Amino acid sequence: MTLLAGITLLLIPTTAVVTHLFANEMHNASLGQRIRDYGPRLHEKKGGTPTMGGVVILLMWGLSFLLLSQFRHPSWKEIFVFLCGLAFGTIGFIDDLLSLLRKRSLGLSPWQKILLATGLSLVLFFAFPQLREVPIQIPFSSLTLSLPVPLSLLLLWGVFLATTNSMNLTDGLDGLATGVSILILIAYLTIAPALSGFTLPLVGILIGFLWMNTHPAQIFLGDVGSFALGGIVAGLALTSGTALILPLIGGLLVLESSSVILQVGYYRLTGKRIFKISPFHHHFEHAEGIDYTYLLPSVEWPEPKIVMRLWIVQAVFIGLGILAVYR
Repeated sequence: MTLLAGITLLLIPTTAVVTHLFANEMHNASLGQRIRDYGPRLHEKKGGTPTMGGVVILLMWGLSFLLLSQFRHPSWKEIFVFLCGLAFGTIGFIDDLLSLLRKRSLGLSPWQKILLATGLSLVLFFAFPQLREVPIQIPFSSLTLSLPVPLSLLLLWGVFLATTNSMNLTDGLDGLATGVSILILIAYLTIAPALSGFTLPLVGILIGFLWMNTHPAQIFLGDVGSFALGGIVAGLALTSGTALILPLIGGLLVLESSSVILQVGYYRLTGKRIFKISPFHHHFEHAEGIDYTYLLPSVEWPEPKIVMRLWIVQAVFIGLGILAVYR
């Protein structure tokens, strides 16, 4: 445990330095974030900020995983979660790379992402048959559930798809998705202590990355980062049997994705909007060029205040999730 704590503490400044160097290289190569033009002027000033910071996170996590593997043999659960992060991070990497090459905000189409995620879900499901033996805990109950193979596969696919896309939607403000991921990982240190030797170093890496990712961000996670973190969270939920409790543990992710669904659905039905802009974290920002009405009262907070308050909301959800696990 002393070795693990030492490595985790060392990873914080090391990741901050490596992230700084990576950001400088991306900046020198003029490889920055493309801001999507969707009407209201919101984040134009962030255009050109180095992106694909998730590459640093996966690199540092991979190195720490290899280092710790020299002292103990990793369990199948740890290998599974690591591969989840790597696999879905690869989807994000392709998306980011296409976006940079095409010099526009969109890389892979939504359907291409779904197809790739579906293929990876199938591979992971059949490569790790042990997953089918993990009992699924029912929230706020001592009862567990065992699903037949088709339903087990459907659950795995749904968890991966929902978590990766929700994390991607959450990654819209400086440090928001990184901080939410840290909080969720801390929760899983309590819920799945057997995986702490694997998740604790990642917490240290994300804290180091947050040093550069906090407002005003000097580097963004990119899709490679948000998809990787979404895959890791999904993997932790599946291996710990908390897939049905994950909507509470990752409550802010649910709110973010739900706000997009509500916004699109309400607009198609009525031609009106609920939020100023969705995902809903943008509703709290100052935006120019709004020439339409929306239902919720206008709110304009500084970006750091929005992020901090949403972190608090996420912390409350984690408390509910832990209560749902331990009843």
